[in-house]
Amino acid sequence: MAQINLKKINRRKFLYGGGVILLSFFPLFKRLKASSKNIFKISCGSCLSQEKDQPIWKSILREKSDVFIFMGDNVYGDNKNNSDLNLLKKAYKKQKIKIPFKRLKETNEIFSIWDDHDYGKNDGGKEFENKKEAKKLFLKFWEIPPDDKRRNREGLYFSKKRNTEIGIIQFIFLDTRYFRSALKLTDKKWAPKKEKYIADYDSKKTYLGYKQWNWLKKAFKEKSDIKILISSIQVLAEGHGFEKWGNFPLEKRRLYNLIDENDINKLIILSGDRHRAGIYKDRTKNGNELYELTSSSLNLAAGKLFKAVEEAGPNRIGPTYLMENYGTLEINNDKNIKLSIKDLNQQTQNEIKIDLS
Repeated sequence: MAQINLKKINRRKFLYGGGVILLSFFPLFKRLKASSKNIFKISCGSCLSQEKDQPIWKSILREKSDVFIFMGDNVYGDNKNNSDLNLLKKAYKKQKIKIPFKRLKETNEIFSIWDDHDYGKNDGGKEFENKKEAKKLFLKFWEIPPDDKRRNREGLYFSKKRNTEIGIIQFIFLDTRYFRSALKLTDKKWAPKKEKYIADYDSKKTYLGYKQWNWLKKAFKEKSDIKILISSIQVLAEGHGFEKWGNFPLEKRRLYNLIDENDINKLIILSGDRHRAGIYKDRTKNGNELYELTSSSLNLAAGKLFKAVEEAGPNRIGPTYLMENYGTLEINNDKNIKLSIKDLNQQTQNEIKIDLS
């Protein structure tokens, strides 16, 4: 194409010429528009201390995601000496002004669930005597509406559906604290694969409790294009002796069986808790694929605080990431999903792509 010398043509000719150029490239523009993909982006994170700086928000805000999920340990307010909630109340008060809620809400709908440190007891379960009061503090901090179902039943489990250009996305949040039975202590503390807890095959032990299990059965049956299960503790991960669904193998099997009963293939699971990030994959008995993105911690990285090293990961894809991190889940209109672990500077440390079509 001959070069246009703007200095030698008048404005009318330039406009006309510009029109010719646009028309000549119209098929290209049409192809570009047809091939462009809508993307629904979810960001997530966990383990956020109100006592430390939170520089990671700069990167998270640049993501301009559609949803941000706080996956537990959203404050650190558990009292190691007793069960009162004074520390939890103070933690919430301080965190309210540290999280950049105003800017976060410019693009994000915010969802949240608790884990042990905002539940009020480290590694706590149903035995925690102040769990009802801790729940009230949670509902107040997160400004849960008065007519929300969580205000009228035990625990904090809930489900939300969002009708997007990508399709119907269902978010299913589990409460792994309020009803959970006592864990079985290890017989060899800090030994690899059994650091704190070991598998307990007692059929009476539960993670979710009777009512929450029945609710989950109904939630799995609801119509949606993509299901995302949020568990504050890891579901697929094995190879370590910290909190995980594998500590109650019968409960984990029950979850897998429920997934098979509803023929849910390529379920996406999001989790936190571990102060390290990782991506995991497993299969149910019927061959349904499960994927898990663990994102932890937003500002309490195991690589800095605990001098942590790599751990066994039979279901893991790639290494764990031990520095500050957050997760992203990107879904396009071709039903392709990308799970990513990103660092303090928004750089991708691990990612996988999943074809749902």
